[in-house]
Amino acid sequence: MAQQPRWLNDDEQDLWRLMLSASRKLNRVIEETLQATSDLSASEFGVLVALSEAPGHELRLRDLCVALEWDRSRTSHQVTRMEKRGLLTKSKCPGDARGVLVQLTEDGMRRVTEAAPDHVESVRRVVFDHLGREDAAALRRFLSGIIEVDNVLGASPRIPACQRVPESTLGSGD
Repeated sequence: MAQQPRWLNDDEQDLWRLMLSASRKLNRVIEETLQATSDLSASEFGVLVALSEAPGHELRLRDLCVALEWDRSRTSHQVTRMEKRGLLTKSKCPGDARGVLVQLTEDGMRRVTEAAPDHVESVRRVVFDHLGREDAAALRRFLSGIIEVDNVLGASPRIPACQRVPESTLGSGD
């Protein structure tokens, strides 16, 4: 980190606080919508979406970690809680006794399918209904820049593109 703090000026401070407030509101809207309409948390919904989009509706635990950008401990605890609720199952990977395979249950698929319409409507209202095409391009560049930062505490090194699990192929192998 820098020896001397590079303090934010008033405009930067206002923008930073606006970003924090918007982030909190977005998280709160998503969480409350999912809880009210489907009795799912945003974390549960994220896991269910990743599994629902994977071939065979299953992923190795390590691939689920990558897809969610969570550490193994958080993912493992979330999966265990969701297994108790009957939303998914976990088992040993065939041919790899150390690997864990996480699979969506019929109830998990039903729940994510039922939750999706209200979820996407909330996202549309909070984000996309007032986002112009030009704004979207600038926002995409801005957010991509944030994601690329790796020289600060808490920013884990980026997974090289060749090692990332593309959303369209999650679970297609190790």
